[in-house]
Amino acid sequence: MIISTRTIVPVFQTESAGAERARAPSLTARAYEAIRHRILTCQMPPGLTFTEADLLAEMEMSKTPIREALLRLQVEGLVETIPRRGYVVSVLHVADIGEIFDVRAMVEGTCAEVAAQRATPEDLERIVSLAQRSSAAYDRVVDPDLRLLREQAVLNNAFHEAIAIATGNARLHRIAVQIIREYERFFFLEWRSELRYPPDHKDHAEIGRLIAAGDAAGARGAMVAHVEGARATLLAAVAGSAR
Repeated sequence: MIISTRTIVPVFQTESAGAERARAPSLTARAYEAIRHRILTCQMPPGLTFTEADLLAEMEMSKTPIREALLRLQVEGLVETIPRRGYVVSVLHVADIGEIFDVRAMVEGTCAEVAAQRATPEDLERIVSLAQRSSAAYDRVVDPDLRLLREQAVLNNAFHEAIAIATGNARLHRIAVQIIREYERFFFLEWRSELRYPPDHKDHAEIGRLIAAGDAAGARGAMVAHVEGARATLLAAVAGSAR
């Protein structure tokens, strides 16, 4: 039997903490999210060496969930093993930034273009709502408060994923989610920068407006400009921190 339609389920959720608790994540999932968050926010900085015992003492969990979480983080490339010594947080390379942003421009530019052609009224409502919420969160992030930065990261991810969902293409959505997750490590570095985006940078509101207007070429162009603005800001921040 062939089913003609399929629902794409969002990966990045913006529900309240109560809804998150209701799902009762496993110990492995809790360990994974906690360690990943520390890596993304540089509480565990690139190049840091550590052992399972270090995390056991700090997180008050048993060895199994932490070991399983570390295996998952190795697959994502966030952690590497050091034979007979433990683990190291993967070092960031300028080449990684270039590759990720090249793929982001291609994949997310296509998502915006296709979404402008295919988005349903429900898709557009969610895209516009997330654009407004992420802009409001942006205005609140005055200094590097980790809680507010995390809130902004979740909204940012959800906005970009909503555009991928609006394409109606499950495979394109899957690729977009993968690259959004890979970019997330750079998000916090970008936001800690004191540099501002270039004049031609396009924000979420502009991208959402063009998608809602059905302007496929304009939406692609705005998304690519958005990605390139983030790339320029991040590379400048990295260059400044290396001095």
